Amino acid sequence: GLDYTIFRFFNTYGPQQSKDFVIPKLLHQALHNEDITIYGDGLQSRTFCYIDDNIEASYRIFSDDSLKNEVFNIGSDLVYNIKELVDVILKVTGSNSQIIHLPALEEGDMTRRQPDNSKMKAVLNRELIPLENGIVKLMEHLKK
Repeated sequence: GLDYTIFRFFNTYGPQQSKDFVIPKLLHQALHNEDITIYGDGLQSRTFCYIDDNIEASYRIFSDDSLKNEVFNIGSDLVYNIKELVDVILKVTGSNSQIIHLPALEEGDMTRRQPDNSKMKAVLNRELIPLENGIVKLMEHLKK
């Protein structure tokens, strides 16, 4: 029979990502001391997984026949709201950017997403790269 392994990917960030995504956008604004724009109250929350964790977990799952026919959530389970994310980015960059609140997005903004990534963590057998470390890695990449 056919084997199906399902990967459910959650917010991932890292080099080569479009500036349309929240971390590259905010990091670009902070590195250029531009105003940092937050939609609504900034309390909408997300999880953020650095690309290296995503790739390593996916590769290990692909490489292990005993993991076939399972469903894996690939992402972090640590929740940050957008205000907290901005604080981390400002800390890492030492930016002088001002925070500007814009009206909430009309089409709505998911308020919370948090996957159960216990199977991914078991495959990696280590902690995920912390948000602050991932943002430092991304910043160093952007400076190249």
